[in-house]
Amino acid sequence: MKALYGRNLFLLLAALCLSPMSFAANGLYLTAYGAEQTGLGGADIANSDDTGSLIANPAGLANIELSHSDYSATGFSIARIAHRDEYNHDVRVSNELGGVVGAGYAQRLADKNIVIGAGVNVAGGLGYVYDNINTAFGTKDDLNAMFSLFRFSGGAAWNISEDLRLGFVVAATYATAEQTLFEDTSVADANQTFFGVKIRDLNGWGSDIKIGMQYDVSPELTVGLNYTSQSKIDLDGGKMTVNYNAIGNGRVKYSNVSMRGLETPQEFGIGAHWKLKPDFAIALEANWFDWAGATRRLEIKASKPNGPAPVDSLSQISSVKMHSRIVYSIGIEKTLSSGDILRAGYSYHSLIINKSSLSPTFALTPQHDYALAYGTKLNKHWLMDIAFAYQPRKSVQYNNPELPFGDSVETNESFSVHFTLSKLP
Repeated sequence: MKALYGRNLFLLLAALCLSPMSFAANGLYLTAYGAEQTGLGGADIANSDDTGSLIANPAGLANIELSHSDYSATGFSIARIAHRDEYNHDVRVSNELGGVVGAGYAQRLADKNIVIGAGVNVAGGLGYVYDNINTAFGTKDDLNAMFSLFRFSGGAAWNISEDLRLGFVVAATYATAEQTLFEDTSVADANQTFFGVKIRDLNGWGSDIKIGMQYDVSPELTVGLNYTSQSKIDLDGGKMTVNYNAIGNGRVKYSNVSMRGLETPQEFGIGAHWKLKPDFAIALEANWFDWAGATRRLEIKASKPNGPAPVDSLSQISSVKMHSRIVYSIGIEKTLSSGDILRAGYSYHSLIINKSSLSPTFALTPQHDYALAYGTKLNKHWLMDIAFAYQPRKSVQYNNPELPFGDSVETNESFSVHFTLSKLP
């Protein structure tokens, strides 16, 4: 019985472990946080000048003269994301909407060349839900992987000189996750064995450090550098229900579930912001993500069943092959005679994971990301920015031998709206 169950567990782990990886790739891959940064295609390392600097480049906090508050919200639609396999034809996700909200505040210390700031970003509705799809076991069942993120950032920046700014940020991320893999399906015969699984309440903390620099080469040209350390997130406290109905044990709940080995990559970025004219500027950026040096080995454990089970404790190690990638971004901004600002941006991404490791619950990285934005001053204290981003349709064919789907196709297409309100002193 252990051998039969081992195959089922292996399938479970492959699906479960890849769903948090979609968080590591920012779900739909949010190119930037905040409407202004999104409008520039994420090319903000050299020109960040608000509390968005806590994510983009902490040195940008030093551009704040007195104080600055930002309140942002992002809504996205993934209604056209779809999965196809040997048993299903272009099944679209059931959860079509998700969102990210954030707030930040920064204050220059009195008579000092130091600015301190703090912020929080909360993401919910991230992940994928496929309801009532055909399985390889002759049933119709549900498949989903959902998670939420809470990121807390605090940092400071210094005006080292009139032209040079340095900054650092310490951030903590709290993640929660749940996973369902055909929980109502249970099969055990001479040809195949599969026990449906549902995992919930996994949660854990991770932390990272970000340092950055901005330097004004001239009044028209600014360059920036940004480094973020690798972050490890261990998930604990989970509960797992396994459907053993096919062997007469009913549904057994394991009350102690954990996952180890999930890591987000270290990053290094370089950018430039060039004012070609007083009312026209261009921003460029290249960001390296060291995925190959991040998550490579994932281990999940479960124990303490609440009833008779084939095994009292489960443990499985899975390997994941990732590729380090560079994300390229370009943005332009035009200041109108009214003082309002128009922005447009583009970023290019590559798939970070081997095709053979893809799954329906993995966030397929978009190849192209386009954005348009508009910024205006509502009054002497309030600014408003709004941005629209679109990731065109992208499909990838693959066959993951560790999952019961056979030849498959994942398709990504999404649209998002970003809104930011900023308060000046």
